[in-house]
Amino acid sequence: MNSTTHELHAPDYRALFRSAPGLYLILLPDFTIVEVSDSYAATTMTVREHIIGKNLFEVFPDNPDDKFADGENNLRHSLNTVLKTKQTHTMAVQKYDIRNADGVFEVRWWSPVNKPVLSQSGEVQYIIHRVEDVTEYIRNQESRVKKDKHIEGLERKVGEMEMEVFARAQKIQQMNADLENLVEQRTAELLKTEHQFRQTLVPVAQPTQRC
Repeated sequence: MNSTTHELHAPDYRALFRSAPGLYLILLPDFTIVEVSDSYAATTMTVREHIIGKNLFEVFPDNPDDKFADGENNLRHSLNTVLKTKQTHTMAVQKYDIRNADGVFEVRWWSPVNKPVLSQSGEVQYIIHRVEDVTEYIRNQESRVKKDKHIEGLERKVGEMEMEVFARAQKIQQMNADLENLVEQRTAELLKTEHQFRQTLVPVAQPTQRC
């Protein structure tokens, strides 16, 4: 009985990692970039060969034109938390602008997770930095909020107009009532004056003279 044997080869884990559909970055404990997935490089508009070996914050600094930028500070805090606790740390959704090929910063929002890879001695050997680009979702939410506020503003204006119309209607109604009362009053005065005038026209009876 013949049997066919298949030689098993160890997977090329680097190739698998680079081809992973998620956005992954591998860092050393000093935050040096040692590997990056294709999806991460494409989404962050970077080139693998240009960023490997560099410090994370050298490659991804804060947007200098955004005085409220806190992406670098918050990410650094998360990574230090991982080093200290040796536990995965999930960050809140973070605004962290990215430079495009022209060096211009584009607004981006991310949902980041930082996970430690421990050595046999239990020390942090690597940090896997995984992110999800949620920029489109945030923009849609902002657009919806603006739309809701616009609708709310229109509804408020309509309500104010309705109140104004109601107030004017009430005022007109009161003016009509006052006018009717004034007409009745003037009519009564005219009738009274006419009656008095008629009384003055009635001739006074003369006394009878005797011969």
